[in-house]
Amino acid sequence: MPVQKLISVVIPTRDRNEALARCLDRLAPCAQALSHDQYEVVVADDSAHAAARELVFDRYPWVRWTGGPRRGPAANRNAGARVARGEWLAFTDDDCLPEFGWLEAFASVFNPNPDALDVLEGRTICRAGLDSPRHGAPVNLDGGRLWSCNFAIRRAHFAQMGGFDERYPYPHMEGADLQARLLKAGFMIRFIPDADVDHPPRPLPWGATLARVHESSVLHMTLHGPRHGLPWYLQHQTRARLARIVRGSKSLDTLSALISLPVELGTIALHWREWRARAQLLAARSS
Repeated sequence: MPVQKLISVVIPTRDRNEALARCLDRLAPCAQALSHDQYEVVVADDSAHAAARELVFDRYPWVRWTGGPRRGPAANRNAGARVARGEWLAFTDDDCLPEFGWLEAFASVFNPNPDALDVLEGRTICRAGLDSPRHGAPVNLDGGRLWSCNFAIRRAHFAQMGGFDERYPYPHMEGADLQARLLKAGFMIRFIPDADVDHPPRPLPWGATLARVHESSVLHMTLHGPRHGLPWYLQHQTRARLARIVRGSKSLDTLSALISLPVELGTIALHWREWRARAQLLAARSS
């Protein structure tokens, strides 16, 4: 029988092997303040080829690899959680860089009450900054955002909540959905400012490809509210994108972002009814 670990770190990955290697280097034995016999690392791999699996087997023999279902990051995280052995699950992403004290910060405040549904939200920073409007990174300096790249939850209670909602097919809003369900169920989420993860800037898709993730926003509004119409949503997205463009350094990325914006908004408008109808159908099935 394998010895149960205190923490299972679950990392979903898909075709980002260089970033995955940098992440795993931060979780190697002696790379974390928490003793390595207290945690394990599980990589859930949604890649269409064997490169990530070979990377793990060749360079990181202490990592547990499992194949993902290839139905999006929410389903992939759940696949990793199902094979985890730890009492707690700590989630981060393959392009993130956990700091030396990340796991120790979580472990130092674990509630000893086995009946409590404990959820610990870490601090997510972007050390390199976001100078380009064509890059993005989730930042959480003061709490209130359960980003899926940095939080911990008891494994048994994660299963009790049903894990991540696999109806979210894109890397967008699945963490907010879990947060909404936890709060609706009456559970407290505690912010741990010393549990730091650095999220380097990530290139954003362009135009119509970027617009696809908004289907997840429509689903979230339908399931959890508040429900807004298309005019409000387009105005909200326009303001957010233009604010990033104005604040960022001026470069070719600025022009690219300006050209991308109307394509993104037009794609949202084109698919809005379809997304809303699909979300309403999913909501009706789960009610």
